[in-house]
Amino acid sequence: MDTTAIVLAGGRGSRMNYQEKAWAIHRGRPLIRHVLDRISPQVTHIIISRNRPDPRYDDLPYTCLADDSDRFDGPLAGIATCISMVTTPLTLVVPCDTPNLPADLVDRLNVGLQQADICIATDEQRDQPLIMLAKSGSLDSTSDYLATGGRSVTGWLDTHRIERVRFNAPLLANINEASQLE
Repeated sequence: MDTTAIVLAGGRGSRMNYQEKAWAIHRGRPLIRHVLDRISPQVTHIIISRNRPDPRYDDLPYTCLADDSDRFDGPLAGIATCISMVTTPLTLVVPCDTPNLPADLVDRLNVGLQQADICIATDEQRDQPLIMLAKSGSLDSTSDYLATGGRSVTGWLDTHRIERVRFNAPLLANINEASQLE
């Protein structure tokens, strides 16, 4: 199936000393490069959601879109902005700070879509709601949810039929603090 990936690269970066987290260096390369390398073989299109102007995004061979608002409304705002550009039946959503995503992420999450509109990754400890594969039409509701004042990804997910697929925690680990960079 054709799949578009939305890479969420926005955010304040408060736990990273307010730096643009996507460009924080991890194992010799920016975090976003790790994520792009992991997902590009699994999808047909990539869109990057960012909410700050940064010329480094101009060097990427992908569409980069800024949030429709400058209020830092969270990851759902990034999804809402990007979904209008999606023309594929499936959409993968991943954050820019998960450098170890599995090479079979889309295939494994796709199994969960047989029974649901959205399939999220989970590990031994918790759900990872920002690592999801969705039937693209189900993401259209993000704008309406935001318009009602909602900002919680899990609150929005509660309005859909979801399934979960379990992965080993290290594959889903995200880097939130500068001390986690290698």
